[in-house]
Amino acid sequence: MDGNNRWSNKNNINLHDSYIRGSKKLLSISNYIFSNYEINYITSFALSKNNLKRPTEKIKTLINVLEYFIDDKNNLNQYRFNISIKGNLSFLNKKLKKRITDFNSKPQNYSKSLIILLNYSGQDDILDSIKQLIKSKKRINQYNFEKNLLLNNIPYPEMLIRTGGYNRISNFMLYQLAFTDFFFTKKLWPEISNKDIKKFIEDFYKIDRKFGL
Repeated sequence: MDGNNRWSNKNNINLHDSYIRGSKKLLSISNYIFSNYEINYITSFALSKNNLKRPTEKIKTLINVLEYFIDDKNNLNQYRFNISIKGNLSFLNKKLKKRITDFNSKPQNYSKSLIILLNYSGQDDILDSIKQLIKSKKRINQYNFEKNLLLNNIPYPEMLIRTGGYNRISNFMLYQLAFTDFFFTKKLWPEISNKDIKKFIEDFYKIDRKFGL
């Protein structure tokens, strides 16, 4: 979901409102996908570990938007899919971490899920899995390694969509993207539309995915 900062500057809209627009865009896009396609999981990269190097005021703005997102119950309740927030939440205060834990633990029994990653690093995810294997003294093999990954309970992504004009994956799910098809657009995240998503998915369905065969 790249491009909120640039969209804010481009449209002379304060950063807080820009990120609010971005969070609502995530929900509306997810709802469109889940309502129209046999897709059960969407994983969004809302905040990377590297993003925490940004100025303190920008991080505070992101945290304020996160609080707004969690508290926006009237908006969230209209969607019929699970929503969970995952990642290294150590940068948040104890109160907000508790609120996220409570948010994640609410009963959600839908068949489709939106996962929002905060302070996530694909490199750290790999290293953490290795550390857990060494600590547990379990056999180092693919099954045990994958079991220790943060998102071990969902299928690996089949397609990745990145907005904002950069053709890179920026430390996102590095291990899991082995056979993922990538789609890039110059549009900034708040500018993305259902029509854009429809085109990406239609193009994906045209691909002959051979998995090395």
